[in-house]
Order: sequence, then structure tokens, then C-alpha cells
Amino acid sequence: MRAPSDSPPALSTQTELLRVLRWWWVIVLVSLLGAFSGWLAHAIKPPVYEAQAVFSAAIDYTRTGLMTQFEEDQALNAVGHLIASNEVLERMVAKGQEEGLALTVPDLRRMGTVERQVDAFILRLRTSDPQEAARLANLWAEEANAVLTEAQAHALKAASLTQYMQSVEKCLQRAVGVAPAPSFCPHQSLEDLQTLLATTGQQLQAERQASRNLFPGLSVQWVESASPPLRPVQYGRNDLMLAGALIGWVIGLALVETLPIFHPSRSQR
Repeated sequence: MRAPSDSPPALSTQTELLRVLRWWWVIVLVSLLGAFSGWLAHAIKPPVYEAQAVFSAAIDYTRTGLMTQFEEDQALNAVGHLIASNEVLERMVAKGQEEGLALTVPDLRRMGTVERQVDAFILRLRTSDPQEAARLANLWAEEANAVLTEAQAHALKAASLTQYMQSVEKCLQRAVGVAPAPSFCPHQSLEDLQTLLATTGQQLQAERQASRNLFPGLSVQWVESASPPLRPVQYGRNDLMLAGALIGWVIGLALVETLPIFHPSRSQR
């Protein structure tokens, strides 16, 4: 005959489950204490304020015609890359030094981010001072706007040179084998056409490089300046509270399983 203490594993598992259900409030209480600990850990951290400036981009489809989603994304992503480029940040550092701000490019990359939302680009900058956050975000937006405006002008110039080169190439094709050039071509010889084509090609290459890969049919505007934030961001608070609650749940479950106070049958032995 089997001893009463020799219970099957299923019965033991059921007993443990019933014990956990009986003392569920202990596990919940410890989990709440863990969540409170996460909130407290976030509260004692220095406050962080976030200021943001916004750029808006638009594609002129009358110039470009129909574009695929990939082509649109490629054109818009070039804007974000330029806003967050080292060129813009280095100009921002130089401007900041003129105003007495000790800035470096690594510091700016640590404090700021560029986020794209459909056709909008949001510059986010975080510091412990709300006034400084707004000041730096606007300084970043000013330098980015200057670089974007300059690059857009070069992109339009490159598009014009491309059209001009196409007309010169057509003129060259029609003038082949005919000397002097036909009356419809404004140039007098093949040598003039070839020289013009080579010169224009060099100018086009320079303009494309100066355009920083911006699409000529794309326009970008600075639509919202940064203002000092009224309250700090809650960055990481939810994660800390969730982690604390999970740790508390594990600790509470371990307490229910190990402490004798939660095992009346064991304490009576």
C-alpha cells in the first residue's frame, strides 16, 4: 500500500497551482512594488526636455510625372539624410561656437534625432534645460534649412543643364556628317558642339555633386520652429515600470514557493 505522502506528480502540480492562486495577492503586491521601484528609478533621474522643429516636403508631379513608391521614398529619404548629415552638424557646431556654445558632432548625435513621418521630417533634440533644447533645435533647423535651400538650387540648375545637354546632343546627332552645321543648330561646327557638350557635362557634374542628391522635383520647407517644452519627456519610464513589475512578479512567485509561512502543511510537520 502506497504511503499517503507519495502523491503523484499531477497532484503535486495541482497543489502548487492552488497555493499560488491562494496567495495571488502577495504576487500582485510584490509586482506593484516592483513597478513602483521602476517609477521611482525614473523619477530620481535628471529630467530631460525635448524640443522639435518640423520640415515638410512635397513632390511636384507636374515636373516629375508618375513615380513609384520606391522612387518617392528614395527622393524623400535624401532629405532626411541631408538634415542629419555631418555637413549640417558641423555648421551647427561652428555657429554654436560663435554664440558661446560648447558643442561637438558626437554630442549632437547623442542629443538629437531626425524622424520621418510620411512627408514630414521632425528634428528632436533633448537636453536637461528646456530653453537650451529649443535654442539648439532651432539652430539645427536654421543650418539644415540653409543647406537644403542651397542644395535645391543646385538640383534645379542640374535639371536645367540636363535638358540643355539633351538639346545639344540632338543638335550634334543631326549635324553629324554635315559641315557646317545645319541652320536649325545655333552652332557653326561639330567642334563647337563637342566643346560645348564637354563643358556643359563638367558643369552638370559639379551641380549634381552640389545638390547632395536632392531630387529637382522636390521642395522642402521649414514649417515649424521649436519652442521650449513645458514638461520633461517620459522617455523610458514605461519600460522601467514594466521591468520592475516583471521582476516583482518573479520575486513574489519565489516567495510563495519558498517561505514556510505560505506552506502551512510543512510548518506543522
